[in-house]
Amino acid sequence: HDRSDSPSSKARKASEVVKVPGWEAKGFPLSFAIKAGSMVYVSGMQGMDMKQMKLVEGGVKEETKQILRNLDTVLQAANSSMKQVALCSVSLVNISRDFKDMNEAYASFWSKDPPARVAVQVAALAGNASVEIQCNAALNTTNRSIVEVPSLPAPKGFPLSWATKVDGMVYMSGTQGMDMATGKLVPGGVKAETTQALKNIQQLLQAAKSNAGRVVACSVSLIDIKDFAEMNEAYKAFWPEHAELGGLPSRVCVEVSALAGQGKVEVQCTAAGTDVPHGEIPRAVKVPGWPKGDLPFSAATKVDSIAFISGNQGVDMNTSKLVEGGAGPETTQTLKDIKAAVEASGTGLQDVVACEVSLLSMKDFAAVNKAYAFFWPSEPPSRVAVQVRALARGASVEIRCAAALPPKQFSAEETTITI
Repeated sequence: HDRSDSPSSKARKASEVVKVPGWEAKGFPLSFAIKAGSMVYVSGMQGMDMKQMKLVEGGVKEETKQILRNLDTVLQAANSSMKQVALCSVSLVNISRDFKDMNEAYASFWSKDPPARVAVQVAALAGNASVEIQCNAALNTTNRSIVEVPSLPAPKGFPLSWATKVDGMVYMSGTQGMDMATGKLVPGGVKAETTQALKNIQQLLQAAKSNAGRVVACSVSLIDIKDFAEMNEAYKAFWPEHAELGGLPSRVCVEVSALAGQGKVEVQCTAAGTDVPHGEIPRAVKVPGWPKGDLPFSAATKVDSIAFISGNQGVDMNTSKLVEGGAGPETTQTLKDIKAAVEASGTGLQDVVACEVSLLSMKDFAAVNKAYAFFWPSEPPSRVAVQVRALARGASVEIRCAAALPPKQFSAEETTITI
């Protein structure tokens, strides 16, 4: 390795690692959780008994309960709690078999006001787990509220809220192309479904004092990557021409193995409300020297104390081609690209708080971990890693991250109250 690519082992400035008493992240380049701003970003967790480092027995129900007990432990160590959880992402290996049981166990942890949520079926998880859950939560010092959406029916039968809000940031549940009035999927395939899913998101945004021009990050799950071009066409058409953002939201898109129900696409987004602290306007980030891509997303976006970096693959930005050599070299190139996007956003790799790794094959997990660990010799970000069914371009790995921005100095007039 050329050491010039290695980030220096600089300490975190705008974020900190959460230490969980008695727990050790042995053998994996991740921290259990990272605190930054008013949030805590927790790694994806499986139903492990953390004392014995063994998966609990009893299938998805017991695993889900164990995950959420582990989450509770991490959150307490971070000065947060279960009622402060804003958004969870649930990865199941068999959604048709396990969705109902997972929901039942999951619901028992939030008797009211559950977090926003997205749930998909992935091709595989590390080890023999049937479920992995990754969550972000507000610290106890901050208010986390539920966004009431009068124009939509309550999400009956599902333990989720349409959206939650923390410090003006809006965390929305994944939505599919359902006509919410009839509860039926719209006809017409992936294009029509994408348009409808985004119309549903529009209703969440309105209820949350935000708009399409303030969405900073989206995650698109397709059940067939062949639908990528059609989804992109409908997706691109949705965003306003002259958004405050100055570009499109950051994005990641993967092919999952299945979604709940019959939908072909599910979209989950995060946005800045008009009530973010200091009235800050979210901004798209351009990375110097990168070609202008023709895909509908920005390399990164930033608002207030956080930057959202789009999903990157091992593409050499000089040639716009995927590097050769498989998952290891692709991971190295992906993280070089992420480093460039993080720095263009005004922060450094040492303040990356969370990464989401999508692998084409869990057989590559060791090679990916080895290449990945090089970039964070100490205090790595929180992380979730799953095997997906396909990635665009035939890549072996795709990674998206979020990074903490250095605290801003706001002028005296903005922070003092005149008597």
